[in-house]
Amino acid sequence: MNVIEPKYKYKEIEKVFEKLISGNAELTEHFTKEVNLTDYNQVDNIPYVDIGSISRFIVEKKLENQTSDFDLLFENIEDVYINGDKDVRNFITVGLFEGIQNIGGEKIEYHHSFNEWLKTETQNAWNGIIDYWEGTEWRIPKDKREKREKEIQKILNKK
Repeated sequence: MNVIEPKYKYKEIEKVFEKLISGNAELTEHFTKEVNLTDYNQVDNIPYVDIGSISRFIVEKKLENQTSDFDLLFENIEDVYINGDKDVRNFITVGLFEGIQNIGGEKIEYHHSFNEWLKTETQNAWNGIIDYWEGTEWRIPKDKREKREKEIQKILNKK
């Protein structure tokens, strides 16, 4: 049986960073001001801290409504996620996506506001984080949640 080697491996995390920032000059400049990829290694560097630079950049651009480069950026993210080993997928989910959600919070309305850029696999990972921390109620449209809550309150008030 042939085992296909993942294209992106956590032990070669600098290649993950290179792919994530590729094709986006502004992100590359932003990231390389904070993180030096030359001789990057996991003994001297902390990837889960360094990915925060990309998370912050994405949140800043979203808040400024400067999202013209998001199509390519999220294609790169999907490529890394699909073609990464288990640790790389976890890195994207916990490091990048959870970072975006925590940094941006409700200011970016993270429940749905990235749906136009997330692809199939990364959309599942993105939603999975929210489900993990908040449950699945957020998936129900707000008007239906409010209606259901009113019905529950009516029932409770009758008792």
